[in-house]
Amino acid sequence: MYCCCSGCARCTAPAAARVIVRAASDTALEPEAAAAAPEPCGYELYQKSLLGVPWPSDYGDASSDDLSSEWDSDAAEPPSASAPATPVKPSGWRKLRSIVQWTPFFQTYKKKRYLWIQLAGHQGNFKAGPEQGTILKKLCPKEELCFQALMRDVLRPYVPEYKGHFTADDGEQYLQLQDLLGDFTSPCVMDCKIGVRTYLEDELAKAKEKPKLRRDMYDKMIQIDPLAPTDEEHRLKGVTKPRYMVWRETISSTATLGFRIEGIRQADGRSSKDFKTTKAREQVAEAFREFTAGYPHAIPKYIQRLKAIRATLEVSEFFATHEVIGSSLLFVHDASNANVWLIDFAKTTRLPSGLAIDHASRWVVSNHEDGYLVGVNNLLSIFKQVHQQQQQQQS
Repeated sequence: MYCCCSGCARCTAPAAARVIVRAASDTALEPEAAAAAPEPCGYELYQKSLLGVPWPSDYGDASSDDLSSEWDSDAAEPPSASAPATPVKPSGWRKLRSIVQWTPFFQTYKKKRYLWIQLAGHQGNFKAGPEQGTILKKLCPKEELCFQALMRDVLRPYVPEYKGHFTADDGEQYLQLQDLLGDFTSPCVMDCKIGVRTYLEDELAKAKEKPKLRRDMYDKMIQIDPLAPTDEEHRLKGVTKPRYMVWRETISSTATLGFRIEGIRQADGRSSKDFKTTKAREQVAEAFREFTAGYPHAIPKYIQRLKAIRATLEVSEFFATHEVIGSSLLFVHDASNANVWLIDFAKTTRLPSGLAIDHASRWVVSNHEDGYLVGVNNLLSIFKQVHQQQQQQQS
């Protein structure tokens, strides 16, 4: 049976093997071969369902309802033919994409300046906070509810401190949060999107109700793989949003490893967001090696922190009652320190009453599994692999 996620472990595992992956060795578990064909995974079911959606006749524009975890190409994007000639005023809330904005700038507090790298996908979602060591993030009511709950949860030490609601002079509303980079000097930063999918199921359902062709998404698709669109999509120079969303997840390690690298910025300013097709385990390991090169303390501290995060997730009331979608783990290190935090909860939602998930079972449509622990376990496994290889080379 064809699997759009390229035969990921979650699709090939028998039901008995679909448990929270936590081995004493902290290595990813390889489930035994299934005796019978497994139930189709969520990606395959959605791909099949898209075959029944008629081709739309009109085109749509990018909007605030698009993906909150969108990535940009490092290459310049051609303007969409359907884009308006005059600028369009942005909506009050532009959903975040959690890609590191690489250009550093300085904030000034009482004549002191320090480096602060903006963590945002859209310009304007973040700004300097009213106090040193804080940032303002444009208000998303759903995310505010998450932070309020997290401040009462055992996960509190692993997320940015929520310092309350803030209304700017212009009336714009923000969340005031701890600046996670404030205690670092010339930090290296990596953003990893966690989970086997970065969109909510109802996003695809809504997008299928009134599908429109998207030239902007077609342009992004052909920048990555000119052969990805079908002949008809090439003729129309457009793809539907559901088609693009599923394709985007399955070309990266999201579907196979439960996480993907969104971007990396080194201390010297070198940066890359070119991880859209980084899918194989060894490709990810090589990116981790480059990210931590010259900082021998970083990987051991990352491993220790990830173990603590995983143990806390397993006893967290918040984690047990929420579907965590589009969230990231932020890795930061400098010459003397390293740390990891959970960030971005704009798409994290409370589970329907009476429904429980383990965050590790294979996702199928409507079961709400997010694969968060799949990603955490694979991150741990790969960091341990890289660390062991480095130790062997030194011995």
